[in-house]
Amino acid sequence: MPLRFRSLVSVATLVAPLASTVPFTLHAQVTGFVSTLGTDTLFVERFTRSGMTGEGVLLRRAPLATITHYSIALNADGSVARFSQVTTKADGSPLATGSVPLVMTFSGDSVMREIQQNGAAVTLRSAVPRGTMPAFGASNVFAQQMIQLAKAGRDVHTIGFGAQATASKADIRMISSDSVEIVNGGFRTGYRVHTDGRIARGDGSLTTQKFVVTPWTSVNIDAIAAAWAARDAAGQSMGAASSRDTLVATVGSAHITLDYGRPAMRGREIWGTLVPMDTTWRFGANAAAQFRTDKTLVIGGTPIDAGFYTLWLYPSSGQSLLIVNAQTGQWGTAYDSKKDVARIAIEKLAPRTKSDERFTVTIEGDRMLMTWDRSGYVVSIKEK
Repeated sequence: MPLRFRSLVSVATLVAPLASTVPFTLHAQVTGFVSTLGTDTLFVERFTRSGMTGEGVLLRRAPLATITHYSIALNADGSVARFSQVTTKADGSPLATGSVPLVMTFSGDSVMREIQQNGAAVTLRSAVPRGTMPAFGASNVFAQQMIQLAKAGRDVHTIGFGAQATASKADIRMISSDSVEIVNGGFRTGYRVHTDGRIARGDGSLTTQKFVVTPWTSVNIDAIAAAWAARDAAGQSMGAASSRDTLVATVGSAHITLDYGRPAMRGREIWGTLVPMDTTWRFGANAAAQFRTDKTLVIGGTPIDAGFYTLWLYPSSGQSLLIVNAQTGQWGTAYDSKKDVARIAIEKLAPRTKSDERFTVTIEGDRMLMTWDRSGYVVSIKEK
């Protein structure tokens, strides 16, 4: 039963491709993308290119709204000469950790990075392959240029601002003439693209956030930033895309706790779509669901010794399962079936009138209910 990977993907590369493969136009050109999670907007991006320079804005919503202004200057061959970025709150005020410009200057086969380390300005020089580009997570403008370079047969190397960062080759997989995957840390984001590599749609369904990327030409990013900043100021920020919760309960004389992520529905279809059938699911979001009991339990007729475990769910059109696994402390994509302690048959709940916006686990008497939207699963639970 394979695990479908889900995680927040970080895409990064050049804001403008090499002139020899994707020529620069000398007039201003505006590119934009919106990334949505169900009915919520997560990212809005705008990039304006003029000649051999460009200016971009990336607005992010969660957990608090921030805005990153970035700029790029190109060499005559279209490779990066200089890249800079600074991130503030959406209203333009500094972040609590500070809002200091970060700069990369490329020269031949080296890069000089101006960063902040322990509150002090530090300049680092590193050797990199010629043509290496700055890494800039969550930017679909960068992803688009990465795809265009890959379609032209170019290798793409990137480097981030982290003090220990080194240049690495981007994993870009050409699935077909109009389909591409960018793989980061084992997590895949798919893109439908036009012939010239421009993004027609992005699909993050195999990532934690499950975002959808759409190109746009008319969104007012400044108005959105102002609205998100006002919501933050009023205490109505979006917060984490998936909240964390702890269920504490007593079953007989056994004390149990369950620490798990609670993703929200956000207008999406859940069972069979967001949570696919016949696939091991992480039982929530983000870090794996951590389950502890100080006494032996019987769950669905299966004894589970006192101890510390992770829980996983296997929804199926046939027999659905609750999986108890001995591996603990890992991220929710790191499922190892070799460490399964038990695979317990569970029952599907009949459709309910009440809809749970977030994935919810409760214990009611001798039953553990796992619900989301108007359905879910149930299994018996008692002390041995």
